[in-house]
Amino acid sequence: MQTVSQTVPEDRRPFRFVIYALTIAMCVICYGDRAALSVGMPQIAHEFALTPGETGWVLSSFLWSYFILNLPGAILLDRFGVRIIGAAAVALWSIAMILGSLTATVPAFIATRILLGVGEAPTFALGNKVVRAWAPLHERGLMMTAFICGIPIGLACGAASGGWLIAHYGWRPAFSLLGALGLVWSAIWLLTHPRPARGPAATPFALISVPTLFRSPAFWGIVIAQCCANYANFLLMSWLPIIMRQTLHLDLAQSGAYTAYCYVGAAIISITAGKIGETLVRRSDLSQGSRRKVVCLYLVLASSMGFLPLCTSAGTIIPLLAISMAFMAGGTGANMALLADLLVEDEILGSVTGLTLTFSNGLGILAPVMTGYLLEATGNFHGVFYITGLIILCGALAAALLPRRPFHGRLQPDHTT
Repeated sequence: MQTVSQTVPEDRRPFRFVIYALTIAMCVICYGDRAALSVGMPQIAHEFALTPGETGWVLSSFLWSYFILNLPGAILLDRFGVRIIGAAAVALWSIAMILGSLTATVPAFIATRILLGVGEAPTFALGNKVVRAWAPLHERGLMMTAFICGIPIGLACGAASGGWLIAHYGWRPAFSLLGALGLVWSAIWLLTHPRPARGPAATPFALISVPTLFRSPAFWGIVIAQCCANYANFLLMSWLPIIMRQTLHLDLAQSGAYTAYCYVGAAIISITAGKIGETLVRRSDLSQGSRRKVVCLYLVLASSMGFLPLCTSAGTIIPLLAISMAFMAGGTGANMALLADLLVEDEILGSVTGLTLTFSNGLGILAPVMTGYLLEATGNFHGVFYITGLIILCGALAAALLPRRPFHGRLQPDHTT
């Protein structure tokens, strides 16, 4: 059987940290933009006279296009490379942020959020493709966790800076400034990332075989784990400032700050978790799915989110959320590294990641909407977190049982005749 690539070219090794830093910065900007919406949602809901149920739909609107375009965006990524697609994607969603600040009606605002989802669709596939191309084998889990750490860092920065800007200047200027930041990143990425190789040495473009992937239990184990973790991720990134505000009776700026504390704590803990995870599997055969044990363990720890209704003070809510989100980041980082470990064909990793995220973001779309309706029905978030804790445990079980051997993403020749 063909094996996955385990080495990085010598001429790329010192420069890989620059690429890592820029890729993490992309993730930070992406999630900072998302956090700005959740922090500014009280102002936006008041301005547009939205009910809690309607607020849930607005919060989930970027996911509609994000979900649909995960796979097409990843296919374009495999076709045109991370340099061009990365710059174009970030520029597109940044323009969407700026346009959102100029809207005067709910449909127009939702349209800009859908455009933002179009730009953000290739983000995670790009991160996984960069890590596989640049990271040595036993650095993949740590670097994928570092990339996913951009989620809590971005949400912390977006919540804190967005909360301050929105409280002092309104949500429209905050959206415009964040959009401008993304445009700057796009220019830097184009100037910094090496141009792809030309000629015979270039990696050929190939399409995935969905039936081949669907026959693989390992693929489904990775997908289910990612789906369950993403449900919790999208719940928190959409509703956490509002949860903080309602539970602890905070004003807008305070809810942004408290949300930031959770994400900063999660970022610090998740990097440590990523390093520990790599240590745990250092002597294991990663091509046989040994990393699944880390995914399972970390998702079990992340399910502690289900105990949140028992917490009533900032001193208990913030540490519990930080720990839960940290192990969610560590678990999803290890899960994406597990995908890179087990997929035989290097050249279609972006597309397979995109297909994985199509499933996981499909479930993620439900989280903001279900949360809005549960809040409207019960008046609190208790049921939301009990359900979420159980969903994360289902992901841990799938990770433990299914991803045990390498799998192909393309049709293989039949050698039986």
